[in-house]
Amino acid sequence: MLKILSLIVTVGVLLFGLALGVLNPTLVKFDAFFAVFELPLSVLLALTLVLGALLGALIVFAQVLKMRWLLKAQVRKNQKQADQLVQLTKEITQFKVGQKSLETSQNLTLN
Repeated sequence: MLKILSLIVTVGVLLFGLALGVLNPTLVKFDAFFAVFELPLSVLLALTLVLGALLGALIVFAQVLKMRWLLKAQVRKNQKQADQLVQLTKEITQFKVGQKSLETSQNLTLN
């Protein structure tokens, strides 16, 4: 299902780009800080679209890396707490066993 949706979106973007190229063949000046280019408007629009998509992907990638790092930190914290819980459970069990043996020895000495 996701592959089909991805294919539909890709074909839609390509058709949009093709229509953009056909409808905007005029040459325009693009003044970058270091040089001046004369490009068809459709090419300039396509380059802008690609650069925007790459910038967006870079931002999303940075956030995914941050979330992975936070997730790993939380997993380590959870594991540490689980280990502490197991240790405390063992200590409580040993304490209860010690209490029962103490009560049994006190009952024997009283009788």
